[in-house]
Amino acid sequence: MANNHVNEASVIFQTILAYWKDMGQEERIFQYLNWEDKNGNGIWHYLADTLRQHEGPATLRIARTLLSMDIDFSKRNKFGMSPLSKMLLPSPKWQSLNALIQTKHLTIENIEQAIVERAKEESLRNHLMSVVFSSDIDENRGLLSQHVLKQAVQPQADAKLRAATCRLFFDYVDVETGSTAFFRLITIANHAMFDDLMHLLMRNTAETVANIAVPDTATRKGYAQVYLAKKLLRRDLKGEGVLFKALRAGKHMHMRKITSLLYNDIVAVKVAVRGDMVRKEMVIQKDSPAPCNPLLSLLLQRNGDGDSVLHHAVWRNDLPALKGLISGLAPNDVYAVIKSFPNHAGLTLLAMATPALARTVLGRAVGARLVAPQKAAMMLKALSVVGDDVRDFLNARVKEVEELAESVGRREPLPPTFQLPKMSPISSAESH
Repeated sequence: MANNHVNEASVIFQTILAYWKDMGQEERIFQYLNWEDKNGNGIWHYLADTLRQHEGPATLRIARTLLSMDIDFSKRNKFGMSPLSKMLLPSPKWQSLNALIQTKHLTIENIEQAIVERAKEESLRNHLMSVVFSSDIDENRGLLSQHVLKQAVQPQADAKLRAATCRLFFDYVDVETGSTAFFRLITIANHAMFDDLMHLLMRNTAETVANIAVPDTATRKGYAQVYLAKKLLRRDLKGEGVLFKALRAGKHMHMRKITSLLYNDIVAVKVAVRGDMVRKEMVIQKDSPAPCNPLLSLLLQRNGDGDSVLHHAVWRNDLPALKGLISGLAPNDVYAVIKSFPNHAGLTLLAMATPALARTVLGRAVGARLVAPQKAAMMLKALSVVGDDVRDFLNARVKEVEELAESVGRREPLPPTFQLPKMSPISSAESH
């Protein structure tokens, strides 16, 4: 194996094992398989080294034999390197790793320990973990992700394993993209897998908050929302969060389940101040128009173009997604989101769905040098796919809220519970 003569090594390996077994000398098999060279490299190390150039039936036969005899694949040599780390980096050897998965030997803790061998800095460890699991989704049908998740939701799993699995999906960030395994997984997860992931997150949240001394149930729920929001409101370097990814993948049910976990209200907890318990509002996202409201903070996140996920639903002419996203909002917030919450070009949802308004707003944006003429033309072309059903829905919701305000003697709906842009670029035509 040291010379990468894999087929020859496989034949010799199987012949020696068969000979000693026929001779009734099984103890010599274990001595042989646990032998190490002067640098602490065992048979798994030699096998892992060959995988860098060759991964095929011969190496898999050897790997499966070693696994069947419980020969340790994570034992480090004198240089602090384990065979598993060689199989994971610089690029995962998925056939061999799948053998570990199929025999249920591989755990998230094994992987974390192997990554630590290669990276002492937390940011680099996070990046490498994210890279490995992104590769799993792109090249390995997500088999490792599914395996790790399945282990974590088993009844015999402990809190430590659940916490490690949540770190994998929600905390390890690719430094080049800002993405997480959760962002990638949501695009391929079926309903059962996604439900398992959400149940795991909720249980991990409860176990984490249980370790915090709180004065009452409301405060405990408040801290749980803060913890959940930290996981669910993460954005990549383009400014896009998990709802953007789910929308692009057409995962409407996933979006509904995510939004159902977050409160549409200000989150507050009781804290001790000079011996007295006082109410303190918790900031969920500092740059949000609704910094203390988890659900609004998520829905009003804007990417580099200033588009919220609601804008993206209109861009994609996705009426079911649009309905689902605003279904839990208060009437005054729905009204403001549709008419008064623009992207960087000044387009509100209503303007996007109304060709005349879109041309007016984009013309003013070009005149103010907020948007290049070529980009404005591309936007108008993209908006041509927006159907009458989206426009009719938005107009109906606006009219419904206006009629509600009129029925209680108000000239206009209540102000929104979130902060609108100081200089709203709504055109006078749009306001009328």
